[in-house]
Amino acid sequence: MQKLSNQEKIRPWMGFALFAFIMVFFLTFGRYIQNKLGIAGVIITEISFLAIAVIFALVSGIKLKEMFPVKKVTARDLFGVGFLHLAGILFSYISLGIVGTLIPSSLKDIDRLNDFLFGNLSLIPALIIVGLLPAVCEEAIHRGAILSCFRSIKKDWVIVLIMAVFFGINHMSLIKFFSTALLGGVMSYILVKKNNILLTMLMHFVNNAFSVFAGFKSGAAGGQSIFANGGMIKYLGIYLIMGFAAPVFLVIGSMLLKPEEHKKSRFKIAGICSFIILAAGVFFTKKFFFGDYMNTAVSMEIKADQSEYEVGGFDIDEEKTCMIVIQLEGAEGDYRVRIDGDKGSNIINAPVPEDGKKTVWYQPLFWEDHYTVYVVPEDNAVGESPTFRIVIQ
Repeated sequence: MQKLSNQEKIRPWMGFALFAFIMVFFLTFGRYIQNKLGIAGVIITEISFLAIAVIFALVSGIKLKEMFPVKKVTARDLFGVGFLHLAGILFSYISLGIVGTLIPSSLKDIDRLNDFLFGNLSLIPALIIVGLLPAVCEEAIHRGAILSCFRSIKKDWVIVLIMAVFFGINHMSLIKFFSTALLGGVMSYILVKKNNILLTMLMHFVNNAFSVFAGFKSGAAGGQSIFANGGMIKYLGIYLIMGFAAPVFLVIGSMLLKPEEHKKSRFKIAGICSFIILAAGVFFTKKFFFGDYMNTAVSMEIKADQSEYEVGGFDIDEEKTCMIVIQLEGAEGDYRVRIDGDKGSNIINAPVPEDGKKTVWYQPLFWEDHYTVYVVPEDNAVGESPTFRIVIQ
C-alpha cells in the first residue's frame, strides 16, 4: 500500500490504540448523548468521529491530503466499486441468513435499530443522518486515520482483515458483525488499492442509502419482524440463493480496480464457490420452504358464544421437531393458539404476543399422530375479525 511521507511518525500499534479510544468514546460519551438526545445525539457522535480523525492527523503531523487522500474518480473505478459493493451486499445476505438461523435472537438488534431510526425520521433526514454523515465521518476515522497507521504493513490482506474486524466490532451487534465486517473489508480493500477515500465514501453512502430506502419501503418502523421471532431458518435458502453471485462479483470488481494484479484462476475459484452457495440455497429452500405440514391464512369473526375456532389439521408420520410460526393481524384483543393430537397430547397452548405484528415462533417435539390447530380468543376479542397466518414445517 502507498505509504505516507511521514510514515515513521505513526505505527500499527497506534491504529489499535486509536480504535480502542474510539470504542471507549462511543460506549461512554456516544451512548450517553444518544440516550439523552436521540437522533441529535447520533449526529453529534458522527461529527465527533470526524473531529477525532482530523485532530489525530494534526497531532501526528500527517498531511490531511495524505491521511484522507482524494483523487479523480474514473468510470472504471466506479464500475469496480459498484461490483465490489454488490458483492458486499450479497455476502451480507448470506451472513444474515446464517447468523439469523443459528442465533435467531440476534435479529432483534435490527428491529431495535430500525425502530430508533425510521420511527423518528422522514426519508430526506434519514438519508442525511443514516446515509451521508456516516459515509463521511466513519470513513474519515476508519479508512482515514486508523487505516493510515497500518500503511507500513507489507501484506495488504492483513490491513484489510484488521480493518474489517474493526468495522464489524464498531457496530456493536452480533447479527451485523459479519455483514459490516465484510463491507468494511471491501471498503478497506478499495482504499488500499486505489488510495482514494472518495470511492469508499461513495460506497458507504450508497450502501446506507439502500438500507434507508429498504427500511422505509418495508415499514421497518412498526413492529417486530417474523425473523426476530426465530423464523429465519425458513428463509435461509432464499438468502443463500440471493447471494450466490457474490464471489463472482468480488472478482470482477477487484479486476476492474487493479487489472494488473488479476489472475484468471480467480474466476474458476469464484465460480466453484458460487455453485456451492447456490446448491446449498436450493437444498434449504426445498427442505424448509416447500416442506410445510401446514401453511394457511384463516380469517374469522369472533363471537361471544364460541369459545374456540378450528383452523385445520395435519399428520406427522414420525417423531420430529417442527417449526411453528404464528402471525396475527387485524386484532387488538388477546388470543391463544392450541395444538392437540388425537392421542391426547397437547403440543402448545400459548398466547400470541400483544406487541408489533403479533408474531410468535415455537419449535416443539411432535409424535406420530394427527394434530388439530385451534384459535382460542379471550373475552376482549369479541367482535373482532382477525386473520391468522400459521406455518408448520
